[in-house]
Amino acid sequence: MINSTIATTAFNQAGLDAMGAASGQLAAQWAEGAASYDANAMTLTTAGGTRWHAMVGGTLLWRDQGAPELTDAAGNALTGVVAVLRFHPQAALRLRRLIGQRYDGRTDDRASRPVPFFAAIRGAAMPPSSEAPQAAHAASTGTPLVAGTLTFHDDQGAIVDPVAVACLHRDLMRAFSALRKNDAGPAGDLDSGTSSPGGIGAVCALANGVRVSMVDIFGGPWVQRTGRVGLRIGSGGALGAGPHDWPEGTVQAAATDPGDLRFGFSPEGALGTAGLSRPAFPATPFPAGSAAPVLPRQFFRVVAVHTELHLLGNRSAGAIDGIEGADEATRLEPAPTVRDGESLELLVDGQATAGAITEAVSGSAFALAASPTLADNVAFPPNRTARWPAVPAVVGTAEDLAPAQSARARNEAMAAYAGSSPDVVLSWPAGALPVGAHVRAFPRVDPGPAIVPLAELDFARRGDGGATVAAAGATAILLRDPYRVGANPRPGTPRLRFDLLIVARGPAGVQTRLLGGLDVPVGTGATAPARPPVTNALSAMPLDRRGLAPSPRLGLPPTAPAAGSDPILAALGEAAPRESPRFRTMARAESVVAAHDGTAWTAVLTAGFLDGRVVRGDARLGNPGNDAGSEDHAPGLRATGRLALDLARAALRRTHHLARRLPELDSSRWNAPSAAGTGTVSGAILQNVAETCESPELSLVPESTVHGLPSDWNGVVSALGSSLPSLPAPTAGDRWVAEVRREAFAAKHGRRDTQWSLRWAIGHARRLVYIETPLFGATADGTGAHEVDLVALLATRLAAARDLRVIVAVPKRIPFGPGYESFAQRFYLLRNAALATLQAAAPGRIALYHPVGFPGRPEVIRGTVAVIDDVWALVGASSLSRRGLTLDGSIDAVLTDRAFHDGASIAIRDLRRRAMARTLSLSAPAATTTANASWVRTRDPRAAFTLVSEILARGGDGLIEPLWPGLPETELPALPRTIADPDGRGFPTILATFADLLAGLGPSRV
Repeated sequence: MINSTIATTAFNQAGLDAMGAASGQLAAQWAEGAASYDANAMTLTTAGGTRWHAMVGGTLLWRDQGAPELTDAAGNALTGVVAVLRFHPQAALRLRRLIGQRYDGRTDDRASRPVPFFAAIRGAAMPPSSEAPQAAHAASTGTPLVAGTLTFHDDQGAIVDPVAVACLHRDLMRAFSALRKNDAGPAGDLDSGTSSPGGIGAVCALANGVRVSMVDIFGGPWVQRTGRVGLRIGSGGALGAGPHDWPEGTVQAAATDPGDLRFGFSPEGALGTAGLSRPAFPATPFPAGSAAPVLPRQFFRVVAVHTELHLLGNRSAGAIDGIEGADEATRLEPAPTVRDGESLELLVDGQATAGAITEAVSGSAFALAASPTLADNVAFPPNRTARWPAVPAVVGTAEDLAPAQSARARNEAMAAYAGSSPDVVLSWPAGALPVGAHVRAFPRVDPGPAIVPLAELDFARRGDGGATVAAAGATAILLRDPYRVGANPRPGTPRLRFDLLIVARGPAGVQTRLLGGLDVPVGTGATAPARPPVTNALSAMPLDRRGLAPSPRLGLPPTAPAAGSDPILAALGEAAPRESPRFRTMARAESVVAAHDGTAWTAVLTAGFLDGRVVRGDARLGNPGNDAGSEDHAPGLRATGRLALDLARAALRRTHHLARRLPELDSSRWNAPSAAGTGTVSGAILQNVAETCESPELSLVPESTVHGLPSDWNGVVSALGSSLPSLPAPTAGDRWVAEVRREAFAAKHGRRDTQWSLRWAIGHARRLVYIETPLFGATADGTGAHEVDLVALLATRLAAARDLRVIVAVPKRIPFGPGYESFAQRFYLLRNAALATLQAAAPGRIALYHPVGFPGRPEVIRGTVAVIDDVWALVGASSLSRRGLTLDGSIDAVLTDRAFHDGASIAIRDLRRRAMARTLSLSAPAATTTANASWVRTRDPRAAFTLVSEILARGGDGLIEPLWPGLPETELPALPRTIADPDGRGFPTILATFADLLAGLGPSRV
């Protein structure tokens, strides 16, 4: 065992050598002979077979199929035979810390300039396997390697100028003499005048001056796009990727008005519009007493993005960066507005989302709420941070789980029917359960109903059950219809088999006990426990400010049967709450709550239903403190400022018909904030909806009239004539015109904003595509200009970007309501086909799984979270399917964070990590604790993918499950795709083809 005495002795005798490769010691001799330098390719090449030496200790691995994680100066992955020297991770981190302190004045362990983590040597022949084992093997500082062309790469794999690296290493060895490894080159190699031909001094003499490389936000080479503002140095012309000499002046926009161009330093910085000056060294050298830094060669990287392209995609006619243009209707329709300087919060689960709704609505002067369903008689958390064990408040004194209580909970449970109903009351006497504990009973149930034998359905076997918080006296739980008999007679003298979860919160902290296989007889004569009346913040909202869209396809019965053969559930009568117009079988999946406090808007977006199902916190603890229910997962987003205003406009469309909406827009509360916010997020609100459904009466207006609508109110009235309702003269005429133009285009063609946004992001992905979505399948099967198959595009991108990996989380069971089993079966087949397509394109780089909620209960995913390369994110109510992006109504928010850290958008990477951590039962460490190794692995996209793959290989560890393909189609026929998964454009023309099918479903299911 190593103790402090042994460690001290080792360091006294061996210095930093005692730490081995982790020390960060550097070599003064880089090669056995002279090297030539290619400034544009950023390479060093030895001649005559002279070998390179390891500049930093690490591990060496020969790669005969290239190194796709490392890119050259043109942004292409390294190909052919490559010897990759991976610096010891601790050595690389120590060097980065020193570089950040000495040259950038940072004290956060980071560096503002690119720092090498890898060296790659190309051009050498692959040695025999006996000499170069395929497994990585140690290469200490100064170890001879091979001859060839050398490049350096940072932790993102991007290339770094090698002469600049040499200058950094030499100056560090001068400032910290212990960093020079004595047997890896003499001190004379530090100076160009005394250096050997392969010494670091000779390498530093190959070039001087400052160089800068330009990359796009995904890490690819910056491309100067025609018609868009680019980058320049000083007063020079617009530049491409480079690298470029940076003798003086600033890196700045190549026009007075930068438009949507944002740029900044990478890996650390903030993207903005201000010019970038060459960074100066700190005024006081580090370490104290050392000479000022001397770096004849320096290298920087600037990242740039056109935010409108990045967030909205290519909505122009021609291709950009190889991404095809959009159809004419999309090009002409009013595009979403990109908001800059936003501050928002990404809410990782329904518990936080429901609490954010409470905060927004409470005390507001004006509020709107739209959702597939609304319930104001269920409790919402008081705020977005309220969680078990703090809430709900304990009545009495919370107790720990005593050893004897496990036996009492099992042995003293009693069950009886509640009156004449099929509901069962479970009860325990006082003292059997700890006071203040969350107690949940999961009855063992068949998963049906379905039209196939229940034994063949591989779904959850634990029912939703019931829950309560244990009281000081007797405790009772109501289980609603645990035998699932519905209107049929209840079993006469049954037994109840169930599992019991106890989550105590006494002085010892949270304690959990799951008791399995409890079995008690069910008697009669029980009284259902009284449920105290509760309300939430929605209860004070007037009915005419609420919008509903119950969809039987989602398991939500309609408020009234669809009448006649009309495919539109018209809302022109303005019943309150308003029901949004929609086609049969169509959902409008978004939930939006927006509240104005008299000064500004706050808005919340989620795909969760605004009833008890949205209030879902820690599923692995049985959703403690909340009602029992399904394992719904519905993350959300809380916005203020201009994005909140845009979400409020979306809520207004769902709650107010155009005739009421336009006069409301005269109110000053709809004035845009006078200036952009001070946050670092850029974002836009996207809408997807089928044609006809937005103000159906406007869908009858000729296409030529819609496409030519003027920009003044009188002109709009003249063009649309009787298609517009009778309206007073506007006060805010510009808003009226914008709203009507947008509505007319949406009614005529529908909207598919998310499709275009996803196409751009997927087409540029380089490292990781992370997706949580309820439906996953090909998003098109035609070739029209409005059709985009994102699965096929992703497969193409995987083939082109060999370092790209994909993680997809989907619910095990397609979340459709009863009667829609044949619809769901089509989506199982589409999901299977999509996975097969991706796996064929990139074997070993696809991970698809089903998240598990409480053990034995698969999670139900509501809405989509997508993160691409940790620089682009989508949160909202769409699904990655043709139906979900073109037919069903949904609202999404697309975002990027201009604050960069380790080459990624801070808020976007944090969203992905928290999403993965929730599924994998991980959490960020407290300030004074050591991070869990798996949590650390989620930081890097490649390591995060490997983590998921390892868990899947072990069967999921009870956290996730491998793909369940669904039932064979021979046992459950699937509906044709044109019916189950239609395109929202042209959908009215195919309704007649399945009129008989709809009639068979019955009015309660359409």
